[in-house]
Amino acid sequence: MGRKERRAKEQQDLKQSILDAAREIALAEGWRNVTMRKISNRIEYSHPAIYAHFANKDVLLLELVHEGFRLLEADLKLARAQGHDPVEAMRLVARGYLGFAWRYPELYRLMYGLDGVTFSISEPEKEGLQIEDVVAQTVKDVLESRHLSTEHLADQVNIMWGTAHGLVTLTMADRISGGQAQATRLFERAFQDMLLAWEHEVNTAGSAPLPGI
Repeated sequence: MGRKERRAKEQQDLKQSILDAAREIALAEGWRNVTMRKISNRIEYSHPAIYAHFANKDVLLLELVHEGFRLLEADLKLARAQGHDPVEAMRLVARGYLGFAWRYPELYRLMYGLDGVTFSISEPEKEGLQIEDVVAQTVKDVLESRHLSTEHLADQVNIMWGTAHGLVTLTMADRISGGQAQATRLFERAFQDMLLAWEHEVNTAGSAPLPGI
């Protein structure tokens, strides 16, 4: 490895160390308490070295949001591919979503603003839409496999996501007795209830749309 390549690798390693340090601080103290000074002290590098990679805290957090969505998308696509049928794929995608939140709670909180973190620059929307696309296609496959209407697919996706996100949020706030395992069981029960409800609507109303709220 030449001098130029070695220098580039050192800089990339430093950048990753900065990101890792931010996550470690957030996991212990919350995102509001993450500062460039604390990161500098943790990795024992000067402030200029930190700012050479990230102009400010917002830029650093945005990089972590991107990283979180990339990891989540990869997890969900892998889970979906492992399903032997649409219903199993949906269950695996849901478990993948919940599992991501359990493994990377600090990233999940940042991605969805659970620690009250706000950005002075726009949060990424592309990655979020890619996550939605994976879930939407999985839900669509379930509906079509059971000859159910996909007319209100967006509503059904939001119901699924809202249920999963709500359970994650409550679990992180220690509001679910039984913790992560119970939250996962509750989601699977809710998913089964949703399937039964959608099938009931078809049987009783000929593919009638979901009732308004």
